[in-house]
Amino acid sequence: MARPKRTGFQVQAKQCETCIYRKDSPLDIKQLEAAIADRFGGFTKHRACHHADAGVCCRGFWNRHRNHFPAGQIAQRLGMVQFVTVDILKTKAVR
Repeated sequence: MARPKRTGFQVQAKQCETCIYRKDSPLDIKQLEAAIADRFGGFTKHRACHHADAGVCCRGFWNRHRNHFPAGQIAQRLGMVQFVTVDILKTKAVR
């Protein structure tokens, strides 16, 4: 599916089945979050969705942290959050 024209801060419409934020994820989410955390308890940037191209915010990250990083706060205040459905992994050929 082609990525919609950017008109704001893009967030995946649904959490992926393989999202690192799902309850049964085997990954150490605290360690992954520490990589993008700032010293004030928020985040310097958002976590990009691994099913989308660069820039689309992970829905799991958005659900947990939408108020804890500058772009998320600003986009919400301006009404510029755009929920999109992008899955570049489905369009790649499996070999």
